[in-house]
Amino acid sequence: MIEKSQIIVLHTIKHGDTGIVVQCYSNTAGRCALYFRASSKGKNNASLLHKLNILDVVTYRNTSQSMPTIREISAPYRLTSIRGDIYKSTIAIFISELLGKTIREEEANPILYSFLSSSIQIMEHTQEGVANFHIHFITHLCKMLGFMPTNNYSTSTPIFDMATAKFTVTPYSNPVYGTQLMGEHESKLLHTLMVTPSTNLERLHCGGEELKLNGEMRLAYTKRMIEYISHHIGNNIEIKSLDILHQIFS
Repeated sequence: MIEKSQIIVLHTIKHGDTGIVVQCYSNTAGRCALYFRASSKGKNNASLLHKLNILDVVTYRNTSQSMPTIREISAPYRLTSIRGDIYKSTIAIFISELLGKTIREEEANPILYSFLSSSIQIMEHTQEGVANFHIHFITHLCKMLGFMPTNNYSTSTPIFDMATAKFTVTPYSNPVYGTQLMGEHESKLLHTLMVTPSTNLERLHCGGEELKLNGEMRLAYTKRMIEYISHHIGNNIEIKSLDILHQIFS
C-alpha cells in the first residue's frame, strides 16, 4: 500500500549498512517509525533527515505488520538556519527529545501537527529572542498535550501550583496549598509566556515590567515545566539535551 504524508523528524537510528529508522510525527498517523534506505540513488536525501525537518514523503508497506518504507522524500521548506545555526540546532535537539518523550499517540492529530509545523517555521525565521524560544515552546506545548495552565495570575495569586494547574496565593498566607509550587519569578514568567506571541520573544513584559532573563533562569524554568509535564502525563521525563542547551545559552 502506498501513502502520501508529511512528517516531522524527531530521531534517526542507523540500521545495518544503508538503512535508517526514522522516528517522526506524521500528519496522518501521529507518532510513527519509517524505514529509509540510503541507496546510491538516495544517499543525498539522507541529509534531509535532520531533527525537526519537515518532509513530504511517499511510503509503502508490504504487509500490515511491516514498517512503512520511504519511497520518495522531499523538503517543502528550507530550514537552513535550524540546521546551520548552533543555537537553533541545539533548540531543535531539545524539542525533538521533548516531543519524543511526551507524544506517544499513533493517530492523526491535525491541531497538534499544525502547532508543531508552524512553531518550527517560526523558529526558522526568528532573528531576535531565539534564547527564549524553547521556554515559550514548552509552555504552549502543554495546551497541545491537554493540560495548559489556567491563567488566573494576579498580584494576589502570584504562585503557580503544578498539581492544580492554577495560580494561587503565597504559601505564607495560606497554610493549605499544593506541594508542587513554582517560585514567584518562575510563576510570573509562566504567565508572561502564556500571553506572549511566539513572534515577539525579544523582550518579555509583565504588567509593563520587562523581565530580565539569563541562562540560569531559563534553565530553572525549563526544569520546572518538565516537572509539570511529568506530573500530568504520569511519567518522569528526563531530557538529556537540557544541559547542552543550557551551556549554549549561558
